[in-house]
Amino acid sequence: MSIKSAQAKQQLRNSDGTFANENKKAGLPSNDMIQRASKLLAKSSATVDEPIIKPSVKSEGYMGSTAITGGKYDASRSPAENAKLMRADIKALQKNGQLPKDWKIGVRTSTGSASWRARFTIQLPEGESSTYVPTHAEYMAADSEDRIIGPEHRAGRGIIEAHGGSASSDEWDETARRINQKIQNNEQLTVEEQACVIETPKVRNAKKLCQQVGDQYTYQNNNAMVDYFDTDGYVTVQAVTGIKKPENIDILPRMNAGDSRISRFGFLFDTTKQERRGR
Repeated sequence: MSIKSAQAKQQLRNSDGTFANENKKAGLPSNDMIQRASKLLAKSSATVDEPIIKPSVKSEGYMGSTAITGGKYDASRSPAENAKLMRADIKALQKNGQLPKDWKIGVRTSTGSASWRARFTIQLPEGESSTYVPTHAEYMAADSEDRIIGPEHRAGRGIIEAHGGSASSDEWDETARRINQKIQNNEQLTVEEQACVIETPKVRNAKKLCQQVGDQYTYQNNNAMVDYFDTDGYVTVQAVTGIKKPENIDILPRMNAGDSRISRFGFLFDTTKQERRGR
C-alpha cells in the first residue's frame, strides 16, 4: 500500500466516527460533499418509494360492509392541507406526461356539516373540445368493454339509430365529421346528434386520474343496508371545454348618424316599449 493510500485510509474518519474534511488532501471527497450526496440520495429514494397515486386499502367495515381507506389518507389533516397535496400530485402527473401539461386543473375544497368535499375542474385549452363523436375506426380501436357497455357503445348506438338501424363505415364517418364540426363551431346539437356525443379519451383519462388523486386522501365506511354512513371526503371531477364561443352578432345593421333609418327604428323601439308598458 502506498503512503498516500495509507494516509487516506487513516483520514477517512475522525476519532468520533465522522468523515474528515482532510480527505480532500488525500484525493477523497470532502465531508461536505459526502453529506450533500447523501441528502440527494435520500431525497431521490423517497421520491421513488412514494408513488403519485397510492392504491386504497380495503378492510372489513361496519356490519359486514367494506371500508375503503385512501392510500394517503390521514384523519389529522385539514381539507386545505389535502387540497395542497392533491395539487402537488396533479403537477407531478403533468410533469411525467400522464396528464397534459397545457391543461389547467384546479382543486377546491368545501366543508359541510358532516364531511368535506374536493372539486377538481379540468380547463382545456381554447379550441379543444371535451366531447366528440368517434369515427368508425376509432370505435373499433377502443377497448372492447367500452364498446359493449362504455362510452363507445353509446356513440355507436346513437349513430346506428340515426341511420334507421344500420350504418356503413362511410355513413358513420360522415355523421361523425358533421357533428364534430358543429361541436367545434359551438352550434346547438339536436337530440339525435347529442345521443352520439361522448367525452374524448383524453378527457376520460384525465378525469379518471383526478378521481384517483382525490380518492387517496379520503375514507369511507358506509353500509346503506343499515343506514350507516361514515365518510371523510367526497371527490367530484368536472371537465370544462376550451372552445371559444362565437362573438355576439348584432341583430340590427349598424347605422351612421343622420341615417334615415334611425327614425324608423326609433319609432319601432318606442312602439315596442309602449306595448310592454300596456301589458
